[in-house]
Amino acid sequence: MISLRHLLYGGAFLVACVACREENLVGSVPKMSDLILFDTPSLSVETVSRSTLINALVPGDAFGVLGYCVPYTVGTSDPNYLSASSVWSLKRNQCPPDVFFKQKVVVGVNGCTYDRDGGMDNNPKFWYRDGYDTNNNPVGAITGADQYRYSFIAYYPYEGAFTIDQPLTETTAGAPKLTFTMPQSGSALTHPLSLSATPDAMLAVLYNSRKSDGNLHFNFNHILTGLGFEVNNFSEFDLTVHSVTLSGSFYKTVKIDLTKDVVSYTFPENDRYVGTYTIFDEDLPLPPPDVEKNETVTSSGLLGGEHLLLISGTGTSFGEDVKVRIDYTFNGRTTFYETQRPGTFTPRPGIKYTAQLNFVGDAFILEFVVDNQGQWEDGEADDGDETNDDVVFE
Repeated sequence: MISLRHLLYGGAFLVACVACREENLVGSVPKMSDLILFDTPSLSVETVSRSTLINALVPGDAFGVLGYCVPYTVGTSDPNYLSASSVWSLKRNQCPPDVFFKQKVVVGVNGCTYDRDGGMDNNPKFWYRDGYDTNNNPVGAITGADQYRYSFIAYYPYEGAFTIDQPLTETTAGAPKLTFTMPQSGSALTHPLSLSATPDAMLAVLYNSRKSDGNLHFNFNHILTGLGFEVNNFSEFDLTVHSVTLSGSFYKTVKIDLTKDVVSYTFPENDRYVGTYTIFDEDLPLPPPDVEKNETVTSSGLLGGEHLLLISGTGTSFGEDVKVRIDYTFNGRTTFYETQRPGTFTPRPGIKYTAQLNFVGDAFILEFVVDNQGQWEDGEADDGDETNDDVVFE
């Protein structure tokens, strides 16, 4: 499977752009192949309701791009064009984002557009060419440009979710560090939390690309975990679900460090939000399965028709004291069931799980199942045992 770690070695976004404006052609008249273009994104994301998977970003969606190529001469801020053909691992500490810095790319009906000057036009940049930089300005020191290697980091959405902690400017050298921040806030369990406010945050990276590779193609991976809820009645009695909630102290930020050979993720312990997500809040009768019809279970299906998106930390799940609660009436008796995440369940980014609240006999059994029909990645337990991909606890 493709893990989040591997996304940083994956491919990249694509935007179909049209020719640039004539007034921008300061130097020689370039060919279409001299423009840095993005093909239409091909990825798997969800609609606003998150109930239906789509395989592309929709028109109007925007993603950001950082682009690197020419490093500085060590100890200076002078471009070292002779080292532009070096691989990323050798030049990343000396390389500024000289190609793109927080470049906004907008998805359209027939591809994507971007304006290198920050406007609203379709005004692409150029690959380095012998004697010309990425703005098509004459620079005599640029030679052997067809061998230059570029690296690109893309993030979605463009606004409201990611901050670029490093580099701070387009002239600052160094591989990037980013922070993703959840939009929720709250300091008490009574604080209501919004399910729909969280964006489908994604990252993609393309290392050591050359002009001859053609248009850029990003393969985006999700950095969040999807968690859905389902109630199943296996018993011989009537069950009515009144509400399902998830409460606790949740991770608010994840810091992503791309400065080493392997990407690292950290989850600041002092940066949390506290509150309660209401997954479901209405009466839902689940009669006992009809034995005469060979039924074995009566199911609610995915409650609310959507998955809650959360940050899953290292070995600590979604935060601290995270509890799921179901209020229900069983066989005429109204009560509730509440439980914390057990240590055996360690959710991972990019995977959708369904928490199945199964009423068997006279008690609930909570089972976390990987959604193999609608996942962002193939899900499995982290122990290497394929027979243990779903986690069950009572």
